[in-house]
Order: sequence, then C-alpha cells, then structure tokens
Amino acid sequence: MVSIGTFDGVHLGHRYLLQRAAERALELRLPLLVVTFEPNPAQVIRPDRFRGRLTTPQQKLDLLRGAGAGEVIVVPFTVELMRESPETFLGHLVAVTEPAEVWVGEEFALGHNRSGDIARLTEIGSGMGFALRAVPRREFDGQIVSSSRIRQFVLDALPEEAERLLGYPYRISGEVIRGAQIGRTIGFPTANVVPPPHLVQVPDGIYATLAMIEGEDRTMDAMTYIGTRPALNTGDRLIETNILDFDGDLYGLNLRCDFLKRLRPDATFDSVDALVAQLGRDEGEARNVLASYHHR
Repeated sequence: MVSIGTFDGVHLGHRYLLQRAAERALELRLPLLVVTFEPNPAQVIRPDRFRGRLTTPQQKLDLLRGAGAGEVIVVPFTVELMRESPETFLGHLVAVTEPAEVWVGEEFALGHNRSGDIARLTEIGSGMGFALRAVPRREFDGQIVSSSRIRQFVLDALPEEAERLLGYPYRISGEVIRGAQIGRTIGFPTANVVPPPHLVQVPDGIYATLAMIEGEDRTMDAMTYIGTRPALNTGDRLIETNILDFDGDLYGLNLRCDFLKRLRPDATFDSVDALVAQLGRDEGEARNVLASYHHR
C-alpha cells in the first residue's frame, strides 16, 4: 500500500488521507509506505513564488511516522524529475514497491506540467496493476484544509488559526546560541535560536509560545520575540525566547518553540525603562493566553 504526496505540514487533511490508507492497509494486511519529495517541489518549480515550508524534512518524517506510515521513501525532487512523464515515475515506483493500491489527495497530480491528473493516474494504474484511490479534501469548521491556507495564516500572524488546520501549533526548532545577553541585563533572559532555512517566516512581534528542549517530554510556558530589535538598534533578525519561571543554561541544546498567539507587533521605545515596562505587560498577557490554552 502506497501513499504519495508532498505532505508539507502533515496537516489534518494529510492525516485523514493517511488514516484512510492505513485502515485499508490493515484490512489487506499490507504495510503502508509513504512516498514524499524533498525539497518541496514548489522550491524547484516556482522558486520566485515559494513562500516557505511548514516543516523541516526531519519534522515531516517524524509526523508522517506518527500518522501511520510504516516506512517513508524520500524522493529527491529535481528539474529532471519535474520533466518526467507520470508513466515514467510510476513505472519506477511500481518496480520498487509493487503496490496493490496508491492513495493520493483528490487534487494530486504527477509529471510535467501536472499532466498526470487523477483521471490519467487512474488509467495508468489500471495498466500497471494497481488501483488509484483519491481522497477528497478535508474541511474543518467550514474551511478547506490545505498547506497554502496554513502558510497564509502563519504569514498573517495568526498561529492560532494555523494550529486549527495543522492539528498542532506551528513550530520552529533550532540550536540555542550565545547572543549579546541584553535580555538578561533587563530581567528577561532569552534563548536565541537560529531558525532552519526555508521555513515560512513568522511576522515580527511578541508571541505567547510553548518551549520544549529536545530529548525532554515537558513543555514550558514562554514568550518569544521575532524581529530586528529596533528598540535596541542591533539590526539582525533574531528569534529570542524567554522561558517563564526558568533559570538554566540552554546553550548548545535544541529548543522547539510552538507559536500560540501574537501578542503585539514589533515596536520601538523611547527608553530601556519603557521597553522593560512593556515586556512586563507582555509577560502578563502571555501568562493569560497560556493559562487559557492549558485549560481549553
């Protein structure tokens, strides 16, 4: 049993598709093999219009396995692959996997200029000995679940809306590096993270977040700043997380930040005292958001 897709974000729609495929695989007593592509095909096909990915390659692998994939094959997406006919790609796939059925989303297409639409893939499958199963797109609260819609929510600074369609908070992980330690001098120490490349860019501002240290199960309440720190006139775009009620050394560790809600846009201040006062108000609001999140 094979399912094919880009699966950026592994959102609720993707998981519905994989659930259906996994149930069918169990019925036929077959393993579920997921075939996906790296990099995101949009990075190769339309690099000038690519708005970023929702998950890193490793995050996607972890989410796919959590969604029921018994094995994941990552196919390098290249210009040469982009120009292949759907018959050529599926011929290679059948030679390697011998699928009884191939499961895809209803808008999935393969091959040069998306020439392998559902009708054509169904025809190709009949000739190659597998049945094509196309699953309708999922709606949630009246909204079509799609990676492009979720990207737009992130770009619009609406992580709570992105979470509704992802099924989990939009997140950024990275290694904690040493910064200028300015936050520590004003009572708000931060863990500075360099974000992975090519992710959807979260708009500048202050966010209520959850932080998790890689290898640990617990999450910690936090507030996260993203921006160029105009209040301090440093110029570099940074991601800085203040973990509430925490005092420890995180340098060199991988930290994950789950974005729950933007508290305010970035801003400049007349003085450090004014900045500190605003950060105090931000912390109070972050605690309220986090308390509501934990009790929903």
